[in-house]
Amino acid sequence: MTDIYKLWTRKEELENIIKKKQEDIMQPLSQSTGELSLYDQHPADIASELYEREKDNGLLELLELELEKVNDAIKRYNSGQYGVCELCGKNIEKARLERVLNTTLCSECARQKQDKTTRPAEEDILSSARMADKGEAIQVAGYEFYE
Repeated sequence: MTDIYKLWTRKEELENIIKKKQEDIMQPLSQSTGELSLYDQHPADIASELYEREKDNGLLELLELELEKVNDAIKRYNSGQYGVCELCGKNIEKARLERVLNTTLCSECARQKQDKTTRPAEEDILSSARMADKGEAIQVAGYEFYE
């Protein structure tokens, strides 16, 4: 199967999923719950439905972003730039292209560009081990935590 065929197949798949998600989201909440009125429902029941609706909105946003990337990959294919790393100019490995169709980076450049996660500064203050190192005793139910 050629790369362009895979890209077009993925594009059609994403468009179908996005269309279905959009139809589901446009459905009124009362219709999706099967209730005539939301007034007599317990707030926790409605909150669960609202959570699911918000989760679907987030998934829809991710799917639309992936569709954008696939469209960009098709444009790169048409211009002859598909499979070429945009940072170093080397060819992207075949295995990487098979796994991540819409990638623009070779594995080496992707590793270098990868965001290094740092923990928030608050965790330094809230860490129980750090507090104990400063000589502060932590008690749980009247007992020393580290005893």
